[in-house]
Amino acid sequence: MRPETIQKREDEFFSNLTNSSGVKYKLTATTDIGNDVKVYSIRPDFNSYYYNVRTVKKSICLHFTVGYIKSDTSSLSKADNHVSVSYVVDRSGRIYEMFPDTEWSYHLGSGAVGGNGAMSKQSIGIEISNYGPLKLSGENLVDAYKNEYCKVSETEFYSKHSYRGYDYYASMTDVQIDAVATLVKYLGRKHNIPMNFKPDDNPFATDAEAKAFKGVFYHTNVRKDKFDWPFTPSLKAIIAKCSDELPEVPESKPDATATEPQPAEPPAGVEPAVEEAKPEVAPVAEPTPEPAPTPEPVKPAEPAPAPQPAPAPSPAPQPAPVQQPQAAPKTQPASQKPAQTSATKPAASKPTSLFDMIISLILQLLGLKK
Repeated sequence: MRPETIQKREDEFFSNLTNSSGVKYKLTATTDIGNDVKVYSIRPDFNSYYYNVRTVKKSICLHFTVGYIKSDTSSLSKADNHVSVSYVVDRSGRIYEMFPDTEWSYHLGSGAVGGNGAMSKQSIGIEISNYGPLKLSGENLVDAYKNEYCKVSETEFYSKHSYRGYDYYASMTDVQIDAVATLVKYLGRKHNIPMNFKPDDNPFATDAEAKAFKGVFYHTNVRKDKFDWPFTPSLKAIIAKCSDELPEVPESKPDATATEPQPAEPPAGVEPAVEEAKPEVAPVAEPTPEPAPTPEPVKPAEPAPAPQPAPAPSPAPQPAPVQQPQAAPKTQPASQKPAQTSATKPAASKPTSLFDMIISLILQLLGLKK
């Protein structure tokens, strides 16, 4: 199948998520893993193509599919057939997650060095959507299905590299190389897998060596009958983009898988603090019925000071003397003034005679008067 046709089929799959067997997938999540690379988690309505069992990961294995995305996903999600990988990367750089990378499925095959079960459990499989080995047919290069892949003159679509009986291999696209490298580094950070690439495509010498390996290896390192991956420019480009040391900070955005749960737990101390501040203000709003207004009306009950009515309501009006001169009104009807005058006169005469008596007494004492 020609690269242009592959591109169309990939776009069709991305839009309807239906594989070549007619199985429909649901997009369950989209994760940004940095460098503008996204992982699309897709699932059919069954999960019997992998084991829902968590295992510790210590390595990553790179494969190629010998096909295109619609047929790749069909082969990797067959019901009741536990042969699959966690990730598939198409030529457009889209990454599809088939099942969680913490779980597992067989992906190395019988006869794998280190054992298919043990090595599949401890490694994360990545399938790179690629037609792999090509054969020369006249002026064309044909794929494993004997369909034209490209012209010999279209060197951008393949690499000339002799490996295990083949002289030509389909190349990855630049965006695909970037996506694979970003995914490998993302998984390295997530699972603490070192960016230790197997330096060659030869098989591990022993089962023990294979099981002890930590880093990135290829299907050819555990199977002598496989072709994925030879050291073509595409594979070398991936290795070149990955560092021997894991970066402390993700390339672009933080690990989305880890951020989804944690971004819901933002500074727990901050939100509560803000909410607690509100109740403290509420009591102020409660007018704590400013007791002042109510007591004021109660104080009027102390009218005593104000009225102190009788600051000796001029005891002068001692009614007794006023009642005596009731006869006077006949002679002097001229209002009550004369009555007051008559009352004052007797009062004035008394102090005068007393004064005389006192003076007289003093004079006698002084011997001034006999």
